[in-house]
Amino acid sequence: MNDRADSLVDAIEADLAKNYRPICPSAVIAMILGVSSLVMAMAVFDMDLVVYSAVPALGIVAGMRALGSIARYDLGGRRLAWAGLSASSLALVGGLSAAGYRHATEVPPGYERLGYERLQPGPGEVVPPSAEEVDGEQVFIKGYMYPTAQLDGITEFVLCRDNGSCCFGGQPKLADMIQVTLPAERAVSYRRGLVSVAGRFRVEPDQAPGQLGSILYHLDADLAR
Repeated sequence: MNDRADSLVDAIEADLAKNYRPICPSAVIAMILGVSSLVMAMAVFDMDLVVYSAVPALGIVAGMRALGSIARYDLGGRRLAWAGLSASSLALVGGLSAAGYRHATEVPPGYERLGYERLQPGPGEVVPPSAEEVDGEQVFIKGYMYPTAQLDGITEFVLCRDNGSCCFGGQPKLADMIQVTLPAERAVSYRRGLVSVAGRFRVEPDQAPGQLGSILYHLDADLAR
């Protein structure tokens, strides 16, 4: 009886060994990137789109490479590769579509979208003509709040072009900072993600120095969200 049982176990082990196929490493990587892409998609509105797109793009590449390796070398992990590829594709297309729709509809009526590239001075300039053109105009611009000790009830803050400097204690470029002032009834709480601000833009190169030194650009905000 024991001999028959041992023979049966040996036969099962031999069959498993014969049919075993190692999992393709790229399939595992594709799955990890796919899950990461879906998680990032929930915060797409608070992220730079170039940074956001990188992870799902890598997931798509990893998934396609995994499927190629699986077919060529008879490896396991086909379902993992397809799942990772599908998740990354969904996150890339869905996230960029949602961000595109937000970009097309987020500017309130009566305001003009303002980009930081218009605020950058040329050689020998302090304030470029492109910035002077919008002096006194109603504008809409996005950026990151420079960290302060105050977390709630904020009526004044510096809006920075990116969080690479503002969130890690660096000194932003002069043309990448805007001093935002809000009425008391529209006070906001500090947030690490992108902030949208709309209001009257002012150029005041002679303004007294503040927390980050002299600031050229100011915005009397009607809203910040």
